[in-house]
Amino acid sequence: MASESLAYDALRVFVNWQRERRLHKVRERKQAARTSNELLAAGGVFNGGQSLAIRVDGSIACWGANGDGQAPPDGVPGNFVAIAAGALHSLALRVDGSIACWGYNGYGRAPPAGVPGNFVAITAGGGHSLALRVDGSIACCGDNGLGEAPPDGVPGNFVAIAAADVHSLALRVDGSIACWGDNRLGQAPPAGVPGNFVAITAGALHSLALRVDGSIACWGHNERGQAPPAGVPGNFVAIAAGALHSLALRVDGSIACWGYNGDGRAPPAGVPGNFVAIAAGGGHSLALRRDGSVACWGRNENGEAPPAGVSGPFRVTQADL
Repeated sequence: MASESLAYDALRVFVNWQRERRLHKVRERKQAARTSNELLAAGGVFNGGQSLAIRVDGSIACWGANGDGQAPPDGVPGNFVAIAAGALHSLALRVDGSIACWGYNGYGRAPPAGVPGNFVAITAGGGHSLALRVDGSIACCGDNGLGEAPPDGVPGNFVAIAAADVHSLALRVDGSIACWGDNRLGQAPPAGVPGNFVAITAGALHSLALRVDGSIACWGHNERGQAPPAGVPGNFVAIAAGALHSLALRVDGSIACWGYNGDGRAPPAGVPGNFVAIAAGGGHSLALRRDGSVACWGRNENGEAPPAGVSGPFRVTQADL
């Protein structure tokens, strides 16, 4: 009996250890996914776009549409920690908190001299750009025709930002979401969206938010099923919204896709793999593997989503900064 009791106790300790080990791995993956999404970017609105990824040395690789200089084939040298891709422009956040900009600069969305400051996050929309300051307030530049980029910025205690075609989102410390800009399809309710969210993303005309429990809330344009009003249940760790499609990264590293699947940008069966980050552009999708390579699918008219992917190696974590 004593030996059976000892065996039982040993088994219980082992099972508890395995459980804690798994939970630790899940927490690690969630945190890695939320930060790694800054290392991969896909642009464009309803047409071919550009793709960006941060190399291991901090420089940026670019491929895809470059008609306005938004994706120089030779890449962009520098020591960057985050990237963002808009319709026709691109942004990159330096280690020192300043921002580099390139591509189309209509309405001042991408000043060639860059934007000085002490920023911690960036996002690029259709014709505007947002940057999150250390103090939690937001700087805006570019087109403000529908209130998507107030020149005086947006005060608040925010921790994340997302820019769409003509609307903007910001995640507050308390988990609720502030919205401004175009709301004709319900994509940016002026009263905001209450909840306990940990991540946000904005498509052309729809918005997504990731809850603490791993499920996803959706609002805005849903003609192609890209933003089901009932949301998307699951155990997700990261989200991305394109023009008419949406992606979500599961804890196990696979990807769920919904919305318009033209050119194969959002396969209903999802995409299996061991991914750590995702990005959705105008008509294409990207996913960063744990080995530093990038998988691509969807529209490839400008080389933004080569079916064979892009080997890299690209940075997969912020840990080495």
